[in-house]
Amino acid sequence: MNNVKSTIFVIGLPGSGKTDLSKLLAEHINYTFFDMDKVIEDREQKTISKIFEDSGEEYFREVESNILEELSNIKNTVISTGGGSVLKEKNRVLMRERGIVIFIDRPAELIVKNINVSKRPLLVQDKNKLIKLSEERDDLYRECASVIFNHNNWDNDVKETFKKFYECVGSYI
Repeated sequence: MNNVKSTIFVIGLPGSGKTDLSKLLAEHINYTFFDMDKVIEDREQKTISKIFEDSGEEYFREVESNILEELSNIKNTVISTGGGSVLKEKNRVLMRERGIVIFIDRPAELIVKNINVSKRPLLVQDKNKLIKLSEERDDLYRECASVIFNHNNWDNDVKETFKKFYECVGSYI
């Protein structure tokens, strides 16, 4: 592997495939995989939805930033970030400085068709809010990205989708 930076950040909208593709990438290149939302839930001992309900989005974003900082110090990792991790400039700067940032660019209209919103607090009231989130965040994702993977559909097999993903990002890692 020819990479100088040993952290790979995977960014994108909720439901874009960050977790599945990150996990497969980590296995493929023998890196440690972290799902930031899972790490946050484990630390806070609450679901993301409950954190939003109890403490609000601002509190959640601060916890998210702290976890991102912490995980980015661990060598040889693939980090599936939360969909809103790009909202804070300090997170965008940190990711660009400390690693390779892969943006999974999947149209919100496609995600809305198959997303389960029960664990997604920003979408639980209206999953079409994802289209608005996409409009708000797209420039931030692109600003941050080292590489963009256009993910317009899932192949029948996630492994086939991963092959395309790896072909897209392989030269960066």
